[in-house]
Amino acid sequence: MKVSEEDKVGSINQSRRRLMTTSAALVAGGLTGCNAGVASSVNRAPGEPSTAVLPDFNAERCTDQLTSIVGPEEQRFAAWNETLRASAAGRESAFVDLNAVDYNMKLVGKRLGSRIGLRLCAKSLPSLELLEYMMLAACTNRIMAFSEGMVRDLLLRFGSGVDILLGRPATVDALNRTFVTLDELGGSAPNPSGSVRWLVDTPRRMQEFAEFAANRHTRINVSVEIDVGLRRGGARNSEQLLAMLKTIDESPYLQFTGFMGYEGHVPFVPLERSTPAAEFAAVQSRYAEFVREGKGAYPELFEQPLVYNSGGSRTYHLYTDDLDSPVNEVAMGSAFFYPSNFHNLPDSELRTATFFATPVLKRLDPAETYPDPDLLPDLAAENSDYEVWFTMVSGGFPGSQHYPKGLVTTPTSSSDPSRIVNMMPNQGRWMGSREVPLEEGDFIFYQPWEADAVRWLAYLDVFRGEQLVDQWPTFQPGIQLSS
Repeated sequence: MKVSEEDKVGSINQSRRRLMTTSAALVAGGLTGCNAGVASSVNRAPGEPSTAVLPDFNAERCTDQLTSIVGPEEQRFAAWNETLRASAAGRESAFVDLNAVDYNMKLVGKRLGSRIGLRLCAKSLPSLELLEYMMLAACTNRIMAFSEGMVRDLLLRFGSGVDILLGRPATVDALNRTFVTLDELGGSAPNPSGSVRWLVDTPRRMQEFAEFAANRHTRINVSVEIDVGLRRGGARNSEQLLAMLKTIDESPYLQFTGFMGYEGHVPFVPLERSTPAAEFAAVQSRYAEFVREGKGAYPELFEQPLVYNSGGSRTYHLYTDDLDSPVNEVAMGSAFFYPSNFHNLPDSELRTATFFATPVLKRLDPAETYPDPDLLPDLAAENSDYEVWFTMVSGGFPGSQHYPKGLVTTPTSSSDPSRIVNMMPNQGRWMGSREVPLEEGDFIFYQPWEADAVRWLAYLDVFRGEQLVDQWPTFQPGIQLSS
């Protein structure tokens, strides 16, 4: 949809005002400052709806408007250490730097073709407040959710204003629980569960969805999963595809909304079999064939605008304006956090936006260990890495120790210095030389392996550059048992 410059400016100004009502963070990539007196979003009651009006589904992506700058790494960690000492002393932290998130969103937006819609993955960006911030900053209301807990929380927060596509097939039991939960909590408001694009992978499950919708007399959106080479599920051939489309066509309650064909295998194709470039081209050909088969058999289902979803953080850069493909939307999340398992992405300019941090509880110098008090001092005489023992408030994070440099694991004996002792969530330990700049109260920083690792803690500390500006709950989804 073509958006006029006047409408675009109006949309940006609206986004500024909306976000200022929901967070004490600076707004959308440094476009403007925020009202420092606004209460932290952590004070919002669970399930309380958002006051933000999300962008329309067809809104033009506006990541090019983001202006945040990310400083040198050493400078970032030194500043974060001082801020955490002052504002989060004595406790561990999972935190996000919105400057880096903005920076990465802008880079991704430059790569992604202008006709490709951006859908944010809730699994990799596991916080309602973070997703709200990013939807407003990028001008998208599209979210990919991976559990009924996430779907429930998103619907309670945003209602039908958020466009949710499931990233994995849902069972009819999950469908039922979501409707029942929203019936109970939604009061007299219409249940928004039908607006979700529920992902269906088999003819049998599609039939179950049709029966559920008929029994409830409720219209339900369904998206068909197609297997474009990943071999993880979905229709593998036209027979399976057409069986699902037939059920949709015959049901007065099922609304066809498109395909989801994930191609996460593309970067990992064995070179003796093919190449990533050749497999990516084959994926687009398979996707197009599914569209042709479906449209040929049930043309009326394909008359309305449909979402053809694919791609992810490892392949988004391939979905350019020059690509000949039916794919019109990419779902991604990890590239915006840039955790360590994604540091082989082609765009090397991305910056890590999320870390764990835990304070030093004790600094033991010289380091000693039971039952041989001379073991570590003797090792330290030959290797200064074993001079000092740093005990953390916590440890065992799903990530790698990143800053400060120079920390090593604790040896259990001189014959096996590679073994790790007590790297548990309670009082984990590192060793280092007296040159390592760590005192009691200073923080040790970890880089998560995966973006969704921040759910390790219930709250996400929110930085805008060097400033700690807010605290947002992370997804802690659980399904309450029926009484």
